[in-house]
Amino acid sequence: MGIKQIAKLANVSIGTIDRVLHKRGGVSKETEKKILKIIKETGYQKNMMASRLKLAAVKKIKFAVLFPETKNKYDYWKLPKKGISKAVDELKELGVKVDYYQFAGSSSSFKEASQQIFLKNYDAIITVPFFEKECNTLLKIAKSKNIQVVFLDTEIELNNQAHFINQNSHIAGMVAGRLLHGLVGNEGKYFIVNIINDRGIQVNNKQREDGFRAFFESIGQEVDINTINHPLNDTFKVTIEMESWFKGDDPKGIFVTNSRAHLIPEILEANDVSNSFLMGFDLNKKNLEYLRNDQIHFLINQQPKYQGYIAIKSLFNFLTKQDDSELHLDIPVEIIVKEHLASL
Repeated sequence: MGIKQIAKLANVSIGTIDRVLHKRGGVSKETEKKILKIIKETGYQKNMMASRLKLAAVKKIKFAVLFPETKNKYDYWKLPKKGISKAVDELKELGVKVDYYQFAGSSSSFKEASQQIFLKNYDAIITVPFFEKECNTLLKIAKSKNIQVVFLDTEIELNNQAHFINQNSHIAGMVAGRLLHGLVGNEGKYFIVNIINDRGIQVNNKQREDGFRAFFESIGQEVDINTINHPLNDTFKVTIEMESWFKGDDPKGIFVTNSRAHLIPEILEANDVSNSFLMGFDLNKKNLEYLRNDQIHFLINQQPKYQGYIAIKSLFNFLTKQDDSELHLDIPVEIIVKEHLASL
C-alpha cells in the first residue's frame, strides 16, 4: 500500500495525503480524519529509506565528530573513528556526511573546537564528556539549535538530558579489582595508573579507580593501593617514591585505567620489577602485542569501534524515523586474555 493507493481510497490528491503525513495543515478536519482512518486500517507505513534516498542528492544529514587529537597509530581515538567510517560508508548513499574536529586534550581546546562546529549547520554531534562545564555549554547551544548530541566513552551528570554510549566505568573498575585480586591476593601491593589533564584526573579514569577500590571494600579487605597520576602529554617517568613502591618480591597488581597499559612493561623491566601482574583497557596494537607476550595479563575491551559505529547508526535512525532506542547504550564489560588473540 502506497501513497497513491491511500489517495485513491480517500478520493483526494497525493498532495493532500502528503500534508497529512507530514502534519503541514491545510486539510479539513473531516478529510484528515478519513485519511488517518484509512492509514490505520491498511497498516500503511511510510518508507523512510526510500524517501531518504530521494533526498540524499539535495539534502545531506551532517554529523560533526569532536574527539581528542590522535598523535600516533596506536592512539585509542582511531578506533571509534574506524567504526564511524564503517557506518558512514554503509549510509553514504542515503546522504550521510561526517566532518571531524579535534581538541588537544585541554578544556580550552575543546571549547574552541565546539565553537567552530556551531558556525556550521549540523544535524548531530558525537563527542566525549571530558569537561563538565564545556559539555554543559555545548548541550545548551545544541538544544537551542535542535542538534542531537551523543557522548561516547564516558558518562557524567550534566545539566540537560544527554545520550551516552559507553561502558560503565565504575563496574569495569570493580571487575579489574576482582581479576587482579585473584592473582595478587590480600598481601600484595596494588597500583592504579591514571591520566590527568588540565582539570585533573580524566573522568572515566577516576570512575574506574573508584570502582577498583570499591571492590576491595565489598569483600572487606584493606590492601595497599597506590595511585600514580600520569600527565596526558608528558613522558611516563618513574619517581624515587615509585621506585620504593616497586621494591621487594611481594606480588604487585598494576591497573592502568586507560588504553596506555603498553607503557608499563618496559618500565617494569628497566626497574627490575618482578612478580607483577598488569591489566588495562582496549585492544590497540601495542596492548595486544604485550598481551601476546604475557607482559599484559588482562585487557578490558569497551568496544570503541562499535561505539562509533552505533552512534552514527542510532543518530541516523533518530533523525529519519524518530527512533531513539539506541541513543543511550551500556556497553558490556568484556575481558580479553591471551587465548582470545587467535579469534581477534
